[in-house]
Amino acid sequence: MKAVRLLEFGGQLVFDDVPAPAIARDEILVKIKSTAVNHLDLVKASGTLRQILPIDLPWIPGHEFSGIVEQIAVTLRLMPQVMPCSVTSGLGAYAEFLAVKPGDHCKKPSNLSFEERHQCRWPPKLRGRNLHPRYLEKGQTILIHGGAGAVGAYAVQLASHAGASVIATASGDNEAYVKSIGASRVINYREAQFESVLREKVDMVFDLIGGDTQKWSSSS
Repeated sequence: MKAVRLLEFGGQLVFDDVPAPAIARDEILVKIKSTAVNHLDLVKASGTLRQILPIDLPWIPGHEFSGIVEQIAVTLRLMPQVMPCSVTSGLGAYAEFLAVKPGDHCKKPSNLSFEERHQCRWPPKLRGRNLHPRYLEKGQTILIHGGAGAVGAYAVQLASHAGASVIATASGDNEAYVKSIGASRVINYREAQFESVLREKVDMVFDLIGGDTQKWSSSS
């Protein structure tokens, strides 16, 4: 099969012929229909965090994908079109075929294309867990740090949909975008420290930055 591989950290990707994966007794073989670039792919490929996120070279990137079940080696309800629904180590979706655990994947909604489905996996799932109605109620105010990022943008939309008043931190370039998806106010972190300009009472802080931002959020 054809696959895109990384031969050395920080190097160029190459397009190679490699053996198709053989599935184990608890796996399914997926024919990849669509894939995308995840920030995790870039971090692993750079090698900057290889002590924390080790990979074996040569390595096939690809944490985001959707596809069709080609072969099945376990007894389970058949899901012809699938996409990941949880964080699976390694993956390798920049290839024609991929062997995966069926429990880590779920059926693709029929009203979404393969290209649309692989774009909304980890961020909405992770944010949906944390912004569950039992934690965030209608009428409350939430402060979301990093509101323009892939995860933050989902958090802004989910919180706004829940009826919360959303304050987000982002760069000035992204202010219009963050407001368009549900934020009532955007604090430009490049021009002001949020703790010095925020006067509203905040019921919840959703921090995607960490470090001093998290420290000041906890103490403010």
